[in-house]
Amino acid sequence: MSSETTPPVSKLFFAEAIARALHEAMSRDPRVIVLGQDVGRYGGPYREFSGLHAAFGGRRVRDTPVAEASMVGLGVGAAAAGLRPVVSITYMDFLLLGLDPLVNYGAKLRYKTGGQLGAPVVVKTTAGARGQGVAHSQCIESWLVGVPGLKVVAPSTPADAWGLMHAALQEDGPVVYVDHKRLFPTAGELARDAVPVPIGRAVVRRRGADVTIATHSYMCRVADSAADRLAALGVACEIVDLRTLAPLDVDTVCESAARTGALVTLEEGQLACGIGAEVAYRVREKTGTMRVARVGALPAPVSSNPVLEAASVPGPDEVVEAVRGLLRP
Repeated sequence: MSSETTPPVSKLFFAEAIARALHEAMSRDPRVIVLGQDVGRYGGPYREFSGLHAAFGGRRVRDTPVAEASMVGLGVGAAAAGLRPVVSITYMDFLLLGLDPLVNYGAKLRYKTGGQLGAPVVVKTTAGARGQGVAHSQCIESWLVGVPGLKVVAPSTPADAWGLMHAALQEDGPVVYVDHKRLFPTAGELARDAVPVPIGRAVVRRRGADVTIATHSYMCRVADSAADRLAALGVACEIVDLRTLAPLDVDTVCESAARTGALVTLEEGQLACGIGAEVAYRVREKTGTMRVARVGALPAPVSSNPVLEAASVPGPDEVVEAVRGLLRP
């Protein structure tokens, strides 16, 4: 099909967007490899690596044992040796096992060697609650954002899943790429002329004049549902998708909050020392007095019971309540 008849956009699922970005990067750069559990012929736990093994073979798409510390260690070491590995950690909860090589070696390598060596590894990990219980449901992005030398991204749309994967693979140091179980089956459009999404730049997803909601990943969809309900009550919400958690694009949030005069932060992780706490403080630091509310998970493990799971993670009801409380005279 000629470029004149090729549609300007294509529609694809979130998981497909990741696979497409990796296929394109691996076709262009032979240094890009994939390591992880079930990433080979199976195509990944959520099919986000579908087709890569058939296209590039077992030398570049390698199944590993269930040994996250070794997986991340191999990835960081391979990156230091000149490759550009993508290490897949099926559940974010188990990224904890790989923090030593990631934090104490990968993130610090440029500093240790005066910039002579780097570790351009992408650790892709899946967060979020979806019926899998206490040890497979956590959102612990906030544990990572305080590590110098480590970047953290969290796309919410297929286009950003594609764009942030490309951007992460072009970095000179380690990037943690956080996706979410509930996003994999969601669909969206990708422009034919799409370019990588700049790391460190948030985006306004929805315009509104009354309150800013700053959030990321699957919580963007929760925020949008809450905004629909609030619109029926005459409240116009502006939604800022952070997209990158380290480094944070505080300026975009500040510009939005300065216009609306109120800020709600929303995250699926814990409120204590969370992303929202960091965003809220830095916005108030820059703007002065600002009405702020935070919404996050209850301080309890996520249950595999669907009723208790729904009660422990934030939904539209909690966002609506927070916004109405913040704007109440």
